[in-house]
Amino acid sequence: MPDTPITYASVVDVPVVRQPFNLQGQTNSLNITIGTPSGLLHEVQVDTGSTGVVIPATLLMVDGDTSKGLAAGVVSLGPAQITYHPSGNTLAGCLYLVPSLALGASLNDSNQVVSVCEAGPLVVFGAQYAGNTGTPGVQNPVDPGMGMMGVGFGRPALSYTANVGQSDQVVYTLSNPFLSASVDGLPLYPSYLLSSAGSGTGGYIALGVTTAEFTAAPFNGQTVALTSAKPPVTPNVTNGCNCAPPSGISWPAAPAQPYWLTGPATITISTINDAQPLSATLLLDSGVTGAMMSVPQVKNWAANLGGAEITIAVPNGSSPDAEPVMTYSFAMSSAGPVKGIFAIDAALSTAAAPASLEPVLPNADIAFVNTGINLLLAYNYFFDAQLGQLGFATTAAVTLP
Repeated sequence: MPDTPITYASVVDVPVVRQPFNLQGQTNSLNITIGTPSGLLHEVQVDTGSTGVVIPATLLMVDGDTSKGLAAGVVSLGPAQITYHPSGNTLAGCLYLVPSLALGASLNDSNQVVSVCEAGPLVVFGAQYAGNTGTPGVQNPVDPGMGMMGVGFGRPALSYTANVGQSDQVVYTLSNPFLSASVDGLPLYPSYLLSSAGSGTGGYIALGVTTAEFTAAPFNGQTVALTSAKPPVTPNVTNGCNCAPPSGISWPAAPAQPYWLTGPATITISTINDAQPLSATLLLDSGVTGAMMSVPQVKNWAANLGGAEITIAVPNGSSPDAEPVMTYSFAMSSAGPVKGIFAIDAALSTAAAPASLEPVLPNADIAFVNTGINLLLAYNYFFDAQLGQLGFATTAAVTLP
């Protein structure tokens, strides 16, 4: 018998905490409010450069009080640790299975939590201690205001393996909440659309847009195909966090989500490789304003960045001669780097240029660019997790039909 068609909820806009772009004295970012199992609201930064919700572990406790234990339905899975690069900052904590989080949450007149949609079940990282790899013996209580919501793809995501080596082994990997969202029990199509100008009925984050809708009016976007892969599994760790899994339990099923590799791109630097494009992969990282880049195909490439013009593009997969799906350029300052970071010549660049450029060590044999969030000032950014499509559309405020 054929599979029963899934009925999806209508597209929703997730409200951001504040006008996110080009505010004087503030960096560009997309922040939303979530409702947590503790019953408390919490602000998180939407980060396409990582995968998974990372919040203080107290927000998974009853009333945010560690003495009251885990909130109803929350299951401790085991210890885990995050290391951020290139800063070396670390977070020690535990992975938890959470029934649901409220997205775009607020309090109504009756002081009850209301939201535009729910996400779950999810594997969430509850942070207890913060540190740095440079001082491994120093662990401080985590900042109670910290909060990241990773919605990226092709990113390393923490996992915890229960019953290692046994027949009932199960791997829990940090979940992307945008891909498990629902409204009144109806699932939203697993996708997201991010914008700096308003992507839907006035919002900056739209969930549930299909590729067919994105490539039609009013968005008029273009997409390229991504490559699926088996999710990487990280080794279990041991740390000082009090989050040992209950003994003798039947491990619950792990939430399943598709895994797609980082999308294709080209990088052209006017001062190297005869100014010819180099094959690359691209990450639009809404968690940072600066760019990071590696070019393993060219030795000492970073020594030639001063005064260079750099063009980033996503090629059109339908034809090598077709116009790119996305392209933009920016100019480098002629000044040398400061602590390894190069400045951008803003007078010769558009607003989509990154705040800075940092060369990083390669982890593949082709070039890589982390564009930072400012690319959203030129293009809306789309990800379809069901079909494996990455998309861009020229930035403009549009209204959903």
